[in-house]
Order: sequence, then structure tokens, then C-alpha cells
Amino acid sequence: MSRAIGKAHMIVLDVGRSCAIATGRDKQSFFDKAKTCASLIVQRLIFSAPNDHVGIVLFGTDETNNQLNVDSGGYENITEAFELKPPNWQTLRILQNQVVQTESEAGWFDALIVATNFLRNGALGKKFTGYSIILLSPLFVAGDIDQGQLESVADGISNMLGVLHVITNYVLHPAASVASIFTTTGTFDEQASKTEARTENERYVRQILDATDGTLANINWAERMLTFFDAKAVRPTPWNSTLTIGTKVKLSISAYYIVCEQKGLGSFKVDSVDDAASRVEMRTQYFLNDKPAEISMQDIIMGYMYGSTVVPYDNTIDIEYKSGDCRLACLGFTASSNILEEHLSGKGSHVVVAKKGCGASNQKLCALVKAMHELNVVMIATKVYRKDTKPRLNALIPTYKHGNPCLVMLELIFKDELCSLKFPSWLKSSKNKPTNEQYDAIDKLIDSMNLMDAVDDSNGECREAFALNSTFNPTLQHVYRTVAHRALNPKQPLPDVNSTLQELIDVPKKVVDRSKAALEEVRKAFELKEIKQNTRAEWLQRMAKIKVGTDASGSSSSTTIDSGVLMDEEADDGSDDANRRMVVSVGTVTPAEDFALLLRRGEKFATVATQLQNAVFELLFTSMRPPGSKVVAALLAYRSEAQKLGPYRYNEWMTEFKEMLLTRQKADFWETVIVGEKLGLIDSQESEMSTVSVDQAANFYKTPTQNKTAVESSDGDYIDPDCLFDELNGSF
Repeated sequence: MSRAIGKAHMIVLDVGRSCAIATGRDKQSFFDKAKTCASLIVQRLIFSAPNDHVGIVLFGTDETNNQLNVDSGGYENITEAFELKPPNWQTLRILQNQVVQTESEAGWFDALIVATNFLRNGALGKKFTGYSIILLSPLFVAGDIDQGQLESVADGISNMLGVLHVITNYVLHPAASVASIFTTTGTFDEQASKTEARTENERYVRQILDATDGTLANINWAERMLTFFDAKAVRPTPWNSTLTIGTKVKLSISAYYIVCEQKGLGSFKVDSVDDAASRVEMRTQYFLNDKPAEISMQDIIMGYMYGSTVVPYDNTIDIEYKSGDCRLACLGFTASSNILEEHLSGKGSHVVVAKKGCGASNQKLCALVKAMHELNVVMIATKVYRKDTKPRLNALIPTYKHGNPCLVMLELIFKDELCSLKFPSWLKSSKNKPTNEQYDAIDKLIDSMNLMDAVDDSNGECREAFALNSTFNPTLQHVYRTVAHRALNPKQPLPDVNSTLQELIDVPKKVVDRSKAALEEVRKAFELKEIKQNTRAEWLQRMAKIKVGTDASGSSSSTTIDSGVLMDEEADDGSDDANRRMVVSVGTVTPAEDFALLLRRGEKFATVATQLQNAVFELLFTSMRPPGSKVVAALLAYRSEAQKLGPYRYNEWMTEFKEMLLTRQKADFWETVIVGEKLGLIDSQESEMSTVSVDQAANFYKTPTQNKTAVESSDGDYIDPDCLFDELNGSF
């Protein structure tokens, strides 16, 4: 028994002189549009249905080449151009480059008879799941069609389970028609001015379409719909398992994907143009500070990236865990309101139904869904996809899909995966609260940008823009078109984004026009003021003016601090200063310079800020020498950058830093540096991102009167541990 290999399609293309009639606003001939549609059909089959077979019959050709004319005659100017075979790029190139319009004519009905016979003979010995004939013609040529012949052709197409699709002009489509081609049908325009032959041909075509459940499409509409590629059709594969509830209730279930991420083209096979043997070699390189580095394999350990942090992993701590057999085990039930959107994860959703042929499980599932629906609860279950695979939590929600009870399965996160993000309030004070006029302006803008009636059809009717059931992924569509263009034109540059794809990402013109007034009102209601931020150069200049009060020996000095931040052209001269600036983290030698250099290199602010905090702590509390002015310079740099990049981290750390200074007998440093240089909290006037008011920032510099904690020795004498280190430092 042969296995079905797909569907069989026969394209019947009119190339006669009657196709010279212009169609559409661009005055393009019917032949050009028809050939474009035929090419797009072959392209869609290559991408979406590579197992299908396609053949092409041309009528209106100067020559005659078909089997029926050889056997019985009477089928002139009809050519069997391509026999039934899988779609390929070679067929597409010949269709685009070698098929031209002629001055001959042939009847569409005779071509339909030849195509039906050609399709039947080409399908002999092969098993197809369906047959279709696609006729592209303006239907202008009059023909002597017998009613008995018409019924015979319709019966022949129906008997082979075939469908006729006709693409022509003078066809109207419903305004709300958003379905893809070959799944929806239009109607002939009865108001258009037509010849008698055209009117008679429409009547014959209508009879065959009714007999074969075929479709009718306008040539312009079909060309537009065919430019969008459908994803490759795959047969739904169920995940069969057993749903257990407690120890006694078991249901045989099957889970199918209902929503999943759309996949585009798969990976391409590596091949050579000249058919030479090609080999792909994998190469691994290690980089340190964006420069290649030689790493010994003995120095490499496993690790995982947690955000921007590298977490080492030791294989020796592996714990052998086996989840057991494939299953879907109920853990319990909870109210539907307890499952929030932020608790959902995974790459799609499944629908859970009873396994085919299991009547008892179907009855149990129906009762379960009905009870859960009445109680408004969902099931929490553990899912093990395959034996000993990682278990996952899932929520099973009762629903009725097309009237049939089933469960929708969505993956849940574990508690340690829940991340609660806190954002500062954008209303820092009452003066920033929007007025009633501002609220009204935004309401009008939202109403003007409504998408439910944003598209006007040619019939004057409105429909929704970007409807989910008719909107394609512009990225995948552009990839399809780019691949097809490169396959057909290997030496031409890749095309730009097509205008039809641009419509998928542009604001509809109707929305643009009607929102202009609302946008102008919003512009007047919300006055924008430019706020100049301090640049890095400003704090570097400020650092350079800081006078060093006391050096390490205790003598007075008037030396100024060198910023030490080198520009790119200065750092390339091979000098010692340039080598000194090749840092990977903020150190205690030149913390401010390291901080600025790492930020300029593109390191994350949060990472560099943490390194600078550690350097300041080490200089103040663990170093055996006085910190000097480098701590002041580091704090100046940190505070200036925090004003622009986000003051939350700086304010939180400065609060802890103040407490640390006061408890460790560093009150002099607090008064001289923090208070004297105004390095405290960043208020809302200095940064709009700050949640600290001006009064809170001013009160931060005040210190509460506290009794110094003392360490009592055995004889009752007071000992200050930090003073011992100060005296020790002064002795050097």
C-alpha cells in the first residue's frame, strides 16, 4: 500500500492575446499579474508544502503539445508545459523567464479538459490526499460549450475529489474577507460592463464551481494574498499520558498544541556551489576585554550566566535525581483568581482531551470539566514529559472548545522564579500630577488611535487593522521573500522591505489623519522643557580642582589630582599610562579613573558601581594608609554618573555608608567629605529619577546625638579599636 505524499496541483495559465487587458491602478496587464500569481503559488508550495506536486498547462500558445490533441484532435494551442512533480526553483525560473505572451488564442474550457486529463494521468501510481486545478484567465474567448460536456467535466473533477479555483477579473470580495486564498470565494461583478462572451463564460464557470465546491478570486486580490507565505503545515502530534487525581482516579489523555511560537525556515544544508565536498569546522575562541586570549583547558570550569553575573558550577555536587515515568499528576485545586498572568511561562499552551477511543476517560473528563467550571477552580498538576525529564508545574483550566469540554494546560513558574520588580513613582510631587485638561487630551488621543475601524475597504466599509487572524509576522515574511529572490536572482542584491510588508508595521493612514488634532492638543497640554544633565567632563574638571589637604606623611601640600582618564588616541601610544589603564575592574589605586574607563568601555553601571563601593570600603576601613583624595574623587565620579543613569542604587548605598562611617568612628570623614562636598543623597531636583525629596536630602546631612559605644577592658579603661589603627598609621 503506497503512502500519501501530499496534494497534486495543476496550474492552467492563459498566455493568449486577450490577456493584454490592463488591470489594477498600475495598468499592469492581466498576463503579467497572472504569471506573478502562478510564480507565487509555486513559491508557496516550495516553502509551505514541499511534499506536494505541481504541474503547469499553458493555453493560447503558438504551438500545440498535449496528449488529448494527439489522441483525438481539437485541442489546438494548448501546451502541457510541466508534468506533475515536486515544486522546485528550476521550474520557477523557467516560468518567470521563458513563458511569454503570444498572439494566439485558445478556449479556457478546452484547456480545463486538457488539464484534468493531464492531472489524472500524472497521478497514476501515486497516492495524493487531494487534487486542485487553478485556472488563471480573463475568460474573454468565446467557446462552443455543450451542457453535457460541461456536466461531464464537472463530474470528472468531482470524482477524483478535485477542486477548481478560478482567478480572474471583475470579481468582488466581501469587505470583511480576511481569509487566505483558496479558502474563501468572491462573486462576479454584475454591474461591470462586459462582453456577451464574458457573461456566458461566467455562467459556465459558476456551474463548475458549484459542482466542485471551488473558489473564485479577483486577480488583484489574489496577487496580494499570495505574496504572504503560510507556515509549513504539520500534522498535530499528541502527547499521550495519564492524568492521575489522587490514588484511584486515572484518565487517559492527549495534549495538543493550540498556541505556539511560529517557526520560519529551518536551517539550511551546507553545500558547495560547484558540487565540491564541503566541510564545516567548529572553532572556539576566548576573549578577555574584547581581545583574543590563550586559555588553558585546565583553567576552564563550568558556569552559568545569571544576568551579567557568572556563577561557577561544580560537577562534584551533582545530585542524582530521577523524576520517574511520564505523567500528569494532580497536586490540588485552587481558585481561578489565584493564577495571575505573571505566574505563566512556557512557549505555548496545550488543550487536554480524552485519548481517542477511551470512552470511560471521556466521561470522566466531561464530569471533571463541568465540576471545575461550576466551582470556578483550576487544577495544579505536575507534568513529566518523558521518563526522568525535569518536572514542571502546570495549570489546567476548564473550558468548552467548540462545545466540547476540555482542559487548557499552561505552564507555571516555581516560587524561586518569581521576580517582583519595583519601580519608583513617576509622581515625585503634587506639581507633576496631570491636570484634567491633560487627562482629556490623552483620552482623545486614545480614542483617535482605535484600530477596530482603522481600515477602509474599496466598498467603503470599515474593518479592524492588524487582526490576529489575518496579520502575518513581517520578519518571517521578509525572510521568505529574500530567500526566494536570492534563489531566482543569485547575482542581484537583496531586496528592500516590500510595500505590502511595510503596511504590517506602519500606522494605518486613517489613524494618522484622525489623530493629528489629538496629538496637537497633547503637545499643547504637555509642555516639554529641556533639562541639561552634567556630563562626565564636568565632574572630571571638578576632580582636577580638588586640593589635597594632607599627604601620607602629614605635611601640607597643594598638589592637584590628575583625572587620569585617557582618550583613545592617547591610550594607543604604548606609554606606561596607557598600559596602566588596561583594567578589568575598579581597583584601589585609581578607583575614579577605573570607574570612568569601564563605563566608557560599555560595562554595566550596576556592575561597575558595586566594584567602586567595594574599593571605597577597602580604602577607608581596611587599608593601612590614609585614603587621601582618591576616595573623594571616586565618590564624586560615582555620584555624578548616578544622577544620569539612576540614583536609586547610590542613595541606598549612601544611607548604609553613613551608618557605617558613624559607627566606625569616621565622623571627621563624614563632616569633611560627605557634608563638605555635598555628596549625600541625590534629590528629585538633581535627577528626575530620584524618589528623595529636597527636604529629605537636606536632613540626611544631620547626625543624631549618640553616646559613643565603648569597649570596657577588664580594668574599666576605654579602648577605641579604630583609634589603635589610626595611631598605628601615624607612626609610619
